[in-house]
Amino acid sequence: MRGFSRAALSSRFMSRPSRPWLLPVVCAVLSVAWVLWLARGAGLADEQPPVPAQASSSPATASRPADTNAPNARPDARPAPIPPSAARGADVARSATPAPVQLGFHSPAAASIGDAFDIRVSIDASQPIARVGVEVLYDPTLLKARALEEIDYAQRALGERMFRIDEINEGRAMLALVMKRGEVAPNNVPVLQFEALAPGWTQIRIVNIGVFDASGRPLTWTASGQESQISIN
Repeated sequence: MRGFSRAALSSRFMSRPSRPWLLPVVCAVLSVAWVLWLARGAGLADEQPPVPAQASSSPATASRPADTNAPNARPDARPAPIPPSAARGADVARSATPAPVQLGFHSPAAASIGDAFDIRVSIDASQPIARVGVEVLYDPTLLKARALEEIDYAQRALGERMFRIDEINEGRAMLALVMKRGEVAPNNVPVLQFEALAPGWTQIRIVNIGVFDASGRPLTWTASGQESQISIN
C-alpha cells in the first residue's frame, strides 16, 4: 500500500507541466510597485510648505522700507504722497507776500445817546492808488449816518481828508475816497460819521470794498476790522 502511494505521487508530480515565466512576472510586478511607491513619496515631499526664511538682522535690511507696490499690498496702507519741497516752498513764499494795499477799519467800542463818532480806516499802500470804495451797513433804529452838512467837524482834524458820500439810505451808505494822480494815500482817514440814537448793542459792517489804480485796474487788498460791535448807552 505504501509503495503504491509513493509511486502514484511521483507520477502525479512528474506529470505537472513546468511554468518558467512565473518568476519573471512576479519580479516585474514587484518592481513596478516599488517604483510607484517611490514616486508617491517624492510627490508628498514636494507638497510640503516651504520653511519661511528668517529675517535678516543686518542694519541694511532692517532699514529698508516695505514695498508698497507689491500685488498683495493694501491700498489704504500706502503712505500719503509728500509734495515736492519746491512746491511747498512756493506756497510759503506766496502766502508770505503781503498784498499791495492793506486796510484797517476802526470804531469805538461804546457810545452815548446823542454822541457822534467816526468809523475810520488806516491805509498802507505799497503802490499808488486812485480810488477806494466801500459800502457800510448798519441798524438805522440805533444809528444815524450823518450827511455832509450834519458832520461834527470838531471830531476831526482841520482840513482832514475824508471819504466822499455817494449815497445814504436807511441802513446803507456808499462812500469813496478819490485821489489825484501822484497823490499819496493818507495813513488814517474818516469813512463815515454816526449819531447814536437809542441804547443797545449794534453792529457795523464794511462790505464791497474795491481798490483801484489810476488806470481803473483793481488792486489786491487785505482788510481787518470789517465788522464791529458797539454798545450804546
